[in-house]
Amino acid sequence: MIEGKTGLRIKLSHLRPWSFSKVQKAKKCQYEFFWRYVAKVEPLEKPEFLVLGSGVHFVLENALNVAFKRERPLNRELLYYFAENFKKEEPLADVNKIAEFFPNILRYVNGQLKRAAGSSLIASELEIAVDGELRPVSEFDSSRVFLRGKLDFIFSKGETLYIVDHKTNKSRDFNNKIKTQLRWYALLASVKFPEFERFALEVHNVRYGTVNRFIFTQRDLESFKIRLLPIIEMVEEEFNGKTFEELVPSPCELNCKWCDYRHICPVASY
Repeated sequence: MIEGKTGLRIKLSHLRPWSFSKVQKAKKCQYEFFWRYVAKVEPLEKPEFLVLGSGVHFVLENALNVAFKRERPLNRELLYYFAENFKKEEPLADVNKIAEFFPNILRYVNGQLKRAAGSSLIASELEIAVDGELRPVSEFDSSRVFLRGKLDFIFSKGETLYIVDHKTNKSRDFNNKIKTQLRWYALLASVKFPEFERFALEVHNVRYGTVNRFIFTQRDLESFKIRLLPIIEMVEEEFNGKTFEELVPSPCELNCKWCDYRHICPVASY
Protein backbone atom coordinates (compact mmCIF):
# COMPACT_ATOMS: atom_id res chain seq x y z
CA MET A 1 0.00 0.00 0.00
CA ILE A 2 1.15 3.56 -0.70
CA GLU A 3 1.21 5.61 2.51
CA GLY A 4 -1.25 8.51 2.54
CA LYS A 5 -2.94 7.59 -0.73
CA THR A 6 -5.81 5.44 0.52
CA GLY A 7 -7.30 8.29 2.54
CA LEU A 8 -8.05 10.30 -0.57
CA ARG A 9 -11.75 10.94 -1.09
CA ILE A 10 -12.87 10.52 -4.70
CA LYS A 11 -14.27 13.62 -6.41
CA LEU A 12 -15.99 14.10 -9.74
CA SER A 13 -12.80 15.78 -10.92
CA HIS A 14 -11.05 12.40 -10.45
CA LEU A 15 -13.69 10.67 -12.55
CA ARG A 16 -14.19 13.15 -15.38
CA PRO A 17 -13.52 13.45 -18.22
CA TRP A 18 -14.58 9.94 -19.20
CA SER A 19 -12.95 8.04 -22.02
CA PHE A 20 -13.94 4.59 -23.22
CA SER A 21 -10.91 2.97 -21.57
CA LYS A 22 -11.54 4.82 -18.31
CA VAL A 23 -15.12 3.52 -18.11
CA GLN A 24 -13.83 0.02 -18.81
CA LYS A 25 -11.29 0.32 -15.98
CA ALA A 26 -14.00 1.50 -13.58
CA LYS A 27 -16.21 -1.48 -14.42
CA LYS A 28 -13.31 -3.95 -14.31
CA CYS A 29 -11.94 -3.33 -10.80
CA GLN A 30 -12.47 -0.39 -8.45
CA TYR A 31 -9.07 -0.84 -6.79
CA GLU A 32 -7.19 -0.64 -10.09
CA PHE A 33 -9.22 2.42 -11.08
CA PHE A 34 -8.36 4.11 -7.78
CA TRP A 35 -4.61 3.56 -8.14
CA ARG A 36 -4.53 4.78 -11.73
CA TYR A 37 -6.92 7.73 -11.77
CA VAL A 38 -7.31 8.91 -8.16
CA ALA A 39 -4.01 8.18 -6.42
CA LYS A 40 -2.21 8.46 -9.78
CA VAL A 41 0.39 5.84 -8.87
CA GLU A 42 2.88 5.25 -11.67
CA PRO A 43 3.17 1.58 -12.76
CA LEU A 44 6.49 -0.10 -12.01
CA GLU A 45 7.04 -0.74 -15.71
CA LYS A 46 5.25 -0.53 -19.04
CA PRO A 47 4.17 -3.89 -20.49
CA GLU A 48 6.04 -4.76 -23.67
CA PHE A 49 2.86 -5.06 -25.73
CA LEU A 50 1.81 -1.51 -24.77
CA VAL A 51 5.18 -0.08 -25.77
CA LEU A 52 5.00 -1.94 -29.08
CA GLY A 53 1.45 -0.78 -29.73
CA SER A 54 2.37 2.83 -28.97
CA GLY A 55 5.33 2.59 -31.33
CA VAL A 56 3.24 1.21 -34.18
CA HIS A 57 0.62 3.94 -33.63
CA PHE A 58 3.34 6.60 -33.63
CA VAL A 59 4.74 5.37 -36.94
CA LEU A 60 1.27 5.10 -38.50
CA GLU A 61 0.24 8.58 -37.37
CA ASN A 62 3.37 10.18 -38.82
CA ALA A 63 3.18 8.08 -41.99
CA LEU A 64 -0.41 9.15 -42.67
CA ASN A 65 0.36 12.81 -41.99
CA VAL A 66 3.38 12.86 -44.30
CA ALA A 67 1.70 10.83 -47.05
CA PHE A 68 -1.27 13.19 -47.29
CA LYS A 69 0.91 16.28 -46.96
CA ARG A 70 3.19 15.14 -49.80
CA GLU A 71 0.34 13.49 -51.72
CA ARG A 72 2.57 10.62 -52.74
CA PRO A 73 3.37 7.08 -51.46
CA LEU A 74 5.88 6.44 -48.68
CA ASN A 75 8.84 4.11 -48.46
CA ARG A 76 10.26 1.81 -45.78
CA GLU A 77 13.21 4.11 -44.96
CA LEU A 78 10.86 6.85 -43.78
CA LEU A 79 9.11 4.42 -41.44
CA TYR A 80 12.47 3.56 -39.86
CA TYR A 81 13.03 7.26 -39.29
CA PHE A 82 9.72 7.54 -37.43
CA ALA A 83 10.47 4.41 -35.38
CA GLU A 84 13.88 5.73 -34.35
CA ASN A 85 12.27 8.99 -33.26
CA PHE A 86 9.81 7.04 -31.14
CA LYS A 87 12.68 5.18 -29.47
CA LYS A 88 14.20 8.52 -28.44
CA GLU A 89 11.00 9.18 -26.47
CA GLU A 90 10.53 5.60 -25.29
CA PRO A 91 13.91 3.85 -24.68
CA LEU A 92 12.17 0.50 -24.06
CA ALA A 93 10.95 0.42 -27.66
CA ASP A 94 12.38 -2.26 -29.98
CA VAL A 95 12.70 -0.80 -33.47
CA ASN A 96 13.11 -4.25 -35.03
CA LYS A 97 9.79 -5.42 -33.57
CA ILE A 98 8.05 -2.26 -34.76
CA ALA A 99 9.60 -2.85 -38.20
CA GLU A 100 7.78 -6.19 -38.47
CA PHE A 101 4.63 -4.10 -39.02
CA PHE A 102 6.16 -1.96 -41.79
CA PRO A 103 4.88 -3.99 -44.79
CA ASN A 104 1.28 -3.73 -43.57
CA ILE A 105 1.74 -0.06 -42.64
CA LEU A 106 3.02 0.79 -46.11
CA ARG A 107 0.17 -1.09 -47.83
CA TYR A 108 -2.40 0.58 -45.62
CA VAL A 109 -1.07 4.15 -45.82
CA ASN A 110 -0.45 4.08 -49.56
CA GLY A 111 -3.88 2.52 -50.09
CA GLN A 112 -5.61 5.19 -48.00
CA LEU A 113 -3.79 7.87 -49.98
CA LYS A 114 -5.71 6.74 -53.07
CA ARG A 115 -8.94 5.90 -51.26
CA ALA A 116 -9.32 9.24 -49.47
CA ALA A 117 -8.24 11.40 -52.39
CA GLY A 118 -10.62 14.30 -52.81
CA SER A 119 -12.10 14.01 -49.31
CA SER A 120 -13.39 17.25 -47.81
CA LEU A 121 -12.23 16.17 -44.35
CA ILE A 122 -9.02 14.27 -43.55
CA ALA A 123 -7.30 14.11 -40.14
CA SER A 124 -5.25 11.79 -37.94
CA GLU A 125 -5.09 11.63 -34.13
CA LEU A 126 -8.13 13.91 -33.89
CA GLU A 127 -9.09 14.81 -30.32
CA ILE A 128 -12.83 15.33 -29.66
CA ALA A 129 -14.35 16.42 -26.35
CA VAL A 130 -17.95 17.13 -25.30
CA ASP A 131 -19.63 18.49 -22.17
CA GLY A 132 -22.41 16.96 -20.07
CA GLU A 133 -25.01 18.07 -22.60
CA LEU A 134 -22.98 16.43 -25.38
CA ARG A 135 -22.00 19.75 -26.91
CA PRO A 136 -18.52 20.22 -28.41
CA VAL A 137 -15.78 21.58 -26.14
CA SER A 138 -12.84 23.13 -27.96
CA GLU A 139 -10.21 22.32 -25.32
CA PHE A 140 -9.52 18.60 -24.85
CA ASP A 141 -8.34 19.06 -21.23
CA SER A 142 -10.93 21.61 -20.13
CA SER A 143 -12.68 21.10 -16.79
CA ARG A 144 -15.97 21.27 -18.75
CA VAL A 145 -15.24 18.02 -20.61
CA PHE A 146 -17.50 15.10 -19.73
CA LEU A 147 -16.65 12.61 -22.51
CA ARG A 148 -13.69 12.55 -24.87
CA GLY A 149 -11.75 10.38 -27.28
CA LYS A 150 -8.99 10.42 -29.85
CA LEU A 151 -9.75 9.18 -33.37
CA ASP A 152 -6.79 7.55 -35.10
CA PHE A 153 -7.74 8.54 -38.65
CA ILE A 154 -10.80 10.00 -40.38
CA PHE A 155 -11.82 10.95 -43.90
CA SER A 156 -15.11 11.69 -45.62
CA LYS A 157 -16.95 10.47 -48.70
CA GLY A 158 -20.23 12.17 -49.46
CA GLU A 159 -22.57 11.82 -46.47
CA THR A 160 -20.33 9.20 -44.79
CA LEU A 161 -17.53 9.87 -42.32
CA TYR A 162 -14.98 7.06 -42.11
CA ILE A 163 -13.36 6.62 -38.69
CA VAL A 164 -10.42 4.24 -38.42
CA ASP A 165 -9.15 2.69 -35.20
CA HIS A 166 -5.69 1.10 -35.45
CA LYS A 167 -5.06 -2.00 -33.34
CA THR A 168 -2.10 -4.35 -32.91
CA ASN A 169 -4.01 -7.17 -31.16
CA LYS A 170 -2.93 -10.75 -31.64
CA SER A 171 -6.59 -11.74 -31.51
CA ARG A 172 -8.65 -11.41 -34.67
CA ASP A 173 -11.92 -11.36 -32.70
CA PHE A 174 -14.23 -8.35 -32.84
CA ASN A 175 -16.29 -8.66 -29.69
CA ASN A 176 -18.94 -6.46 -28.10
CA LYS A 177 -16.28 -4.45 -26.25
CA ILE A 178 -14.71 -3.35 -29.53
CA LYS A 179 -18.11 -2.55 -31.04
CA THR A 180 -18.97 -0.45 -27.97
CA GLN A 181 -15.68 1.41 -28.34
CA LEU A 182 -16.50 2.11 -31.99
CA ARG A 183 -19.93 3.45 -31.04
CA TRP A 184 -18.24 5.72 -28.48
CA TYR A 185 -16.00 7.18 -31.21
CA ALA A 186 -18.92 7.51 -33.62
CA LEU A 187 -21.00 9.32 -30.99
CA LEU A 188 -18.23 11.86 -30.41
CA ALA A 189 -17.77 12.29 -34.17
CA SER A 190 -21.50 12.82 -34.68
CA VAL A 191 -21.40 15.71 -32.21
CA LYS A 192 -18.33 17.25 -33.83
CA PHE A 193 -19.54 16.66 -37.40
CA PRO A 194 -23.37 16.62 -37.38
CA GLU A 195 -23.47 17.16 -41.14
CA PHE A 196 -22.76 13.46 -41.78
CA GLU A 197 -25.61 10.96 -41.96
CA ARG A 198 -23.54 7.78 -41.64
CA PHE A 199 -20.42 6.85 -39.72
CA ALA A 200 -18.32 3.98 -41.04
CA LEU A 201 -16.14 2.65 -38.23
CA GLU A 202 -13.18 0.60 -39.43
CA VAL A 203 -10.96 -1.51 -37.19
CA HIS A 204 -7.57 -1.74 -38.87
CA ASN A 205 -5.55 -4.60 -37.38
CA VAL A 206 -2.00 -3.59 -38.31
CA ARG A 207 -0.60 -6.97 -37.28
CA TYR A 208 -2.61 -8.85 -39.90
CA GLY A 209 -3.33 -6.05 -42.34
CA THR A 210 -7.09 -6.61 -42.05
CA VAL A 211 -9.98 -4.13 -41.85
CA ASN A 212 -13.41 -4.78 -40.34
CA ARG A 213 -16.16 -2.21 -40.87
CA PHE A 214 -19.30 -1.35 -38.91
CA ILE A 215 -21.84 1.24 -40.10
CA PHE A 216 -23.74 3.48 -37.68
CA THR A 217 -26.43 6.03 -38.49
CA GLN A 218 -27.43 9.09 -36.47
CA ARG A 219 -30.42 7.07 -35.25
CA ASP A 220 -28.15 4.22 -34.05
CA LEU A 221 -26.03 6.69 -32.11
CA GLU A 222 -29.02 8.37 -30.50
CA SER A 223 -30.05 4.96 -29.17
CA PHE A 224 -26.49 4.30 -27.93
CA LYS A 225 -26.42 7.68 -26.13
CA ILE A 226 -29.64 6.83 -24.28
CA ARG A 227 -28.00 3.62 -23.00
CA LEU A 228 -24.54 5.09 -22.31
CA LEU A 229 -25.33 8.06 -20.09
CA PRO A 230 -27.12 6.03 -17.35
CA ILE A 231 -24.14 3.65 -17.22
CA ILE A 232 -21.75 6.54 -16.59
CA GLU A 233 -24.12 8.03 -13.99
CA MET A 234 -24.18 4.67 -12.20
CA VAL A 235 -20.37 4.44 -12.22
CA GLU A 236 -20.09 7.94 -10.79
CA GLU A 237 -22.50 7.05 -8.00
CA GLU A 238 -20.38 4.00 -7.17
CA PHE A 239 -17.20 6.08 -6.78
CA ASN A 240 -18.02 9.67 -5.92
CA GLY A 241 -17.28 10.66 -2.29
CA LYS A 242 -15.70 7.33 -1.32
CA THR A 243 -12.23 6.49 -0.04
CA PHE A 244 -10.18 3.44 -0.98
CA GLU A 245 -11.49 1.46 2.01
CA GLU A 246 -15.07 1.87 0.78
CA LEU A 247 -14.40 0.49 -2.71
CA VAL A 248 -15.09 -3.07 -3.82
CA PRO A 249 -12.29 -4.88 -5.69
CA SER A 250 -12.74 -7.59 -8.30
CA PRO A 251 -9.78 -9.94 -7.85
CA CYS A 252 -9.53 -12.84 -10.29
CA GLU A 253 -6.80 -14.39 -12.40
CA LEU A 254 -7.74 -12.49 -15.56
CA ASN A 255 -8.11 -9.06 -13.94
CA CYS A 256 -5.00 -9.34 -11.79
CA LYS A 257 -2.81 -10.77 -14.55
CA TRP A 258 -2.87 -7.50 -16.50
CA CYS A 259 -3.08 -5.11 -13.53
CA ASP A 260 -0.14 -2.73 -13.00
CA TYR A 261 -0.73 -2.54 -9.26
CA ARG A 262 -0.45 -6.13 -8.07
CA HIS A 263 2.58 -5.14 -5.98
CA ILE A 264 0.50 -2.80 -3.77
CA CYS A 265 -2.93 -4.43 -3.96
CA PRO A 266 -4.00 -6.17 -0.71
CA VAL A 267 -6.27 -8.66 -2.51
CA ALA A 268 -4.33 -9.40 -5.71
CA SER A 269 -4.92 -12.86 -7.16
CA TYR A 270 -1.70 -14.18 -8.65
